[in-house]
Amino acid sequence: MGELSRKGVLDRREDDADRRRTIVSIAYRHQDAINEWLGYGAKAWRQALQPLTPEQRRLFVDTLLAYERAVSG
Repeated sequence: MGELSRKGVLDRREDDADRRRTIVSIAYRHQDAINEWLGYGAKAWRQALQPLTPEQRRLFVDTLLAYERAVSG
């Protein structure tokens, strides 16, 4: 994340409500490119997860996280 901040892709700022937190966002000038790059995948995920109940979505996400932990050792 530091490299992306140095290259100006991400903006970092303190949270006014809680100075211990840092808010990280995509820099305005890069938002269109990032949305174009990731937009199709995000739309597909929304369509795939939309029919699931919140409990089913939670199970799906927890399963992916468990898989990721198992694969990464």
